[in-house]
Amino acid sequence: MSSRASSIELVARAVESVLLELDRGRAHRDRSRSRMPAIFAERLLSLRKVEDLAQREQVIRVAPGTVVTPLARDFLKRQGVRLEWVSRSEVEQSLERGEWGLVIASRSGLVEALRRTLLESSQEWRAQLADVESAASWVAASPTRGALVVTDEAAVAVWLACQRQGVRAAQATDVDAVDRAVRQLGVNLLVIEPAGKSIALLKQMSLAFQRSGAPRPVEELNGKERSV
Repeated sequence: MSSRASSIELVARAVESVLLELDRGRAHRDRSRSRMPAIFAERLLSLRKVEDLAQREQVIRVAPGTVVTPLARDFLKRQGVRLEWVSRSEVEQSLERGEWGLVIASRSGLVEALRRTLLESSQEWRAQLADVESAASWVAASPTRGALVVTDEAAVAVWLACQRQGVRAAQATDVDAVDRAVRQLGVNLLVIEPAGKSIALLKQMSLAFQRSGAPRPVEELNGKERSV
């Protein structure tokens, strides 16, 4: 009986040891995933950006289409920090998508067609808001919200939106202007005048607004509110 008991005890210890190693391996994998660096998805990775990132990361993961400046590359090489290019699907999976609201304050056949195009082609526009004031209040209620306002009076809309604390409003006239507003301002309320623009261009501008995921304030602004 004692020999049998000893055998059972040895088997139990062996099983316990195997389970312990499995738990350790799982914990190691979980820690590795938690340490996975965020993906840099802006259009330009500059020297100023990498100086900040290199203080925290040994690997900088970069989205397709991002331009890395020569000075940034030289700095990373000197610091021993590796650039790693990721796939577009990884970028989409990593982004905090945010919540997106839509205000159509202009009335025309083109704008009505735009409304249908946006709502039918994307599930992102979950909140249809009445006017710029309600959009500003909705955006200010959560840091992950962004709103697109289509209006014939863009300057007035930007001014009204910026009266609400926490709103970073900007007017844009093309896709590059949207990218700059996202990158330099962290815009969370984008205003577009539809006059002279095609549905295709307006749609591209709306997609550029959402490209980097939930709106984020820009560190260089030091918490200041401003519009462009």
